[in-house]
Amino acid sequence: MDASMVNAGMKLVENNHLSIARASLAPNDAILLPKAFMLDSILPEFKDTKVHYYAAPCMGAKFLECKLLIEKDGGSKEAIVNGYENFMYVISGEVEVLISGKKHTLEAEGYFWLPPMVDFEICNKKDEIANVLWVRKRYEETKFYSVPDPIVSSVLDIPPVQNIAEIEQQCLPFEKNFGFDMAMNMLTFAPGVTFPCVEGHIFEHGGYFLNGRGNFWINNTNYEIHEDDFCYMAPFTPHYVVAYGPKPLRYLLYKNVNRDFAL
Repeated sequence: MDASMVNAGMKLVENNHLSIARASLAPNDAILLPKAFMLDSILPEFKDTKVHYYAAPCMGAKFLECKLLIEKDGGSKEAIVNGYENFMYVISGEVEVLISGKKHTLEAEGYFWLPPMVDFEICNKKDEIANVLWVRKRYEETKFYSVPDPIVSSVLDIPPVQNIAEIEQQCLPFEKNFGFDMAMNMLTFAPGVTFPCVEGHIFEHGGYFLNGRGNFWINNTNYEIHEDDFCYMAPFTPHYVVAYGPKPLRYLLYKNVNRDFAL
């Protein structure tokens, strides 16, 4: 065997070991590293599409989050209609989306949210693989507010709001429209910026890290966070984040909101 191939293999093993050392799966939290060891899955209703699962009911989450890697001419085989609310965000590439017969082109940072039973199709017409984050959960109806209308937009069009520590962009107007039972927030921490305190609350979290590096403290354990990592936290999991490195730490955060958690 050629020495260069051996060296490349050893480097791959070394990198995977370093990545796996950062990973964790516990009853109330998980740090998942797709580049290191996540296996590709498929969905029968999609073609030329690989799936990386991050959070699912089988691990205790009350939502499902995954990433679709859609190759050229790949995507859904037919219109998808289900009893879940659906949120899709384009990490990279470009996709064409058909929502109730209306066509939309979404580039990186583009997204849509659909209430249950609204049909959609998605496909990739470009040579570049489209990476798309997909979040699904059962919508919790309330007699006090109507089900919101579909949203098609881009994070680039959301005015950033400076919080105590981070810059926040809310993809869904859940603070103004209590019909929404989930939030998808883009959070950006400048290098050196931290949470003002350790957080712990009733909301579930699913965070996909897009840029930068940081240190996540979860349940008394520190985890180094890189681009393309994913973090799941169950309700009341104590957590704290510190951003470091040359670039801001930026991630898309899911949480459940606006409902009676006693039910």
